[in-house]
Amino acid sequence: MLSLSDHETGCVIDDPERLQALTDYQILDTGYDAAFDNIIKLAALVCNTPIAVINFVDESRQWFKAEQGLGVRETPLDISICRHAILEQDLMVINDTLDDPRTANNPLVNTSGKSLRFYAGALLKSGPHALGTLCVLDYQPRTLDEHQLKALKLLREQVMHLLELRRHHMNQRRLIKELDEARNELQRQAHIDPLTGLLNRRAIENRLSFELEAPLDSQAPGAVLMLDLNDFKAINDQHGHLCGDQVLKKVSTVMRATLRTNDIIGRWGGDEFLVVLPSTTMEQAWEVSLRIVQTLEENKLADLACGRVGVSIGVVTMDRFHTLKALLSAADAAMYKAKRTTDSPWRIAVATGHDNGPGPTR
Repeated sequence: MLSLSDHETGCVIDDPERLQALTDYQILDTGYDAAFDNIIKLAALVCNTPIAVINFVDESRQWFKAEQGLGVRETPLDISICRHAILEQDLMVINDTLDDPRTANNPLVNTSGKSLRFYAGALLKSGPHALGTLCVLDYQPRTLDEHQLKALKLLREQVMHLLELRRHHMNQRRLIKELDEARNELQRQAHIDPLTGLLNRRAIENRLSFELEAPLDSQAPGAVLMLDLNDFKAINDQHGHLCGDQVLKKVSTVMRATLRTNDIIGRWGGDEFLVVLPSTTMEQAWEVSLRIVQTLEENKLADLACGRVGVSIGVVTMDRFHTLKALLSAADAAMYKAKRTTDSPWRIAVATGHDNGPGPTR
């Protein structure tokens, strides 16, 4: 049967608010820390005891952040002397543990080897909640004088300062992480088209500029595809922009799944898309264009519920253009050349130079 003291101690230990206060410090099961170790060394020196401990009383165990003279990091609560200290407001001093009913039957006190016969603990508190103690122990009954008790209290305050400083640093790291994540998200949003999830015009233009300024492989200089959806305006006019948005998202999803890993795609504006194909020959660019057309056909984009849609593609290699403006102008001209050539919903035109090259072959 539990004594009144045991019942009161259990209620305090199991208090959800106390346990949450302890959790908030995130101190349990952390590694050794020189600052805490130095405090217990000083406590043992001042109080002239072989044992000194900074401990925290968890729900089912007593865990030591720092210890000297015990050689363990935790003990069960049922043999903890410190669990009684959390009922106190400031200090708990037991000059002879065999003479105190709270500790007389404790196996650490009644052992054939070294018995813990003296205990003095200064309570560690966060607001009204007891977290644990800074305590000193001895194998002999004894007392502490006024100066030693005062020193124990002062060292207890240093423990709490360290805990608060540690929590402050953790909060700072958390805030910095949140700020970094928010900044990264803002940067991501600044480069992403919100409707399609593709790179926006500014971002894809920057990537193209980077590719154009880098040394080009004469065998595989890279290529650009300018794509425009045919008859898209009619879809918006007849079925509304919500339907048009669904078409744009569908086309974006299909093309992103069709392109190679290193290919870069962005929404150029309205119903136009720009694809950058690094280290690509004209033949490979042509094959990519055909694959896009084939995949869009297979996804029945020419016969959607809200209207017919096709695509015109202008294909340009990068090696014949020295400026971004000239390259984009050639790609745009090739795309419009494809658009004018045939009534088929699927049209491709290749520009091999400033003259836009040959006409479409499909």
